[in-house]
Amino acid sequence: MSWDNTLVGLFSSHANALRKAHRPLRRVACHGQDTPRCGARRKAQRRLSDEHVDRIAEGYTAGKTVYELAVEFSCHRATVSAVLKRRGVALRLQPATKVEIERMIALYQSGLSLAAVGNNLGINANTVLKYLRANGVPTQSA
Repeated sequence: MSWDNTLVGLFSSHANALRKAHRPLRRVACHGQDTPRCGARRKAQRRLSDEHVDRIAEGYTAGKTVYELAVEFSCHRATVSAVLKRRGVALRLQPATKVEIERMIALYQSGLSLAAVGNNLGINANTVLKYLRANGVPTQSA
């Protein structure tokens, strides 16, 4: 059996050189014009003015979500979060820290109910229950 040149050619270093040489041709065929780059065009990065940053912080403290503000100011939710963090605004719906979890456990084991622990820490009783279960603390069944 003789080797087929097309099979050997696919795995040779010459085939890679040929692919590299054909890239500009594919770009022209792809775009119908002779452009140096192919693929998605880069979107211009939008800069938020100080006024917009102030309005984002005010909107968040007034109760708007990060997602709502991202739509309103035409930016990504991560950008809104970064702006708020730089401004020192505490973000909502953050996971409990290790210290907060230890406090939940201590309060619950001292005899307080889930609701009382939640009220003490300013969170929902179901959230307290979730963290207690995740940390293997036995709870009373309903």
